[in-house]
Amino acid sequence: MSYKYPRVNIQFCAKCKWHNRAVWYLQELMQTFGDEEKGYIAEIALQPVQDMPGLFQVDLLRGEDYTPEIIYKRKFKKSTEKQDEDYYFEGFPDSKLLKTLIRNKLFPEAGLGHIDRYNAVLNSGSCTDCKVENNETENRGT
Repeated sequence: MSYKYPRVNIQFCAKCKWHNRAVWYLQELMQTFGDEEKGYIAEIALQPVQDMPGLFQVDLLRGEDYTPEIIYKRKFKKSTEKQDEDYYFEGFPDSKLLKTLIRNKLFPEAGLGHIDRYNAVLNSGSCTDCKVENNETENRGT
């Protein structure tokens, strides 16, 4: 069997019934990275895993001669193992985060449109909408 590259693998615990979540991420990634001019992922694989309860991981494979690179792995809350690598995150990723992680690794020069504006606000530390919403909540006394 021959694979196409770059390739994204979405591994998920089948026992946890995370099939629909994995399919949703696949759809989001295909919509964003399905255009050869802006950045193109040739293959996205869904890999249900039976023997690792709670697993949710996304990794990239740039080509045949590369080893897979984990870009996202869900932390296990009750794990005694060290989980401090950059790819560990709490819970499940927002699609914006996952798209940004993939873009940064595979197509760093490509833009993500509205997602880049969202990330710029996040990285600046100031969000006008949140401040407005928080002030309105404080003024209502709730």
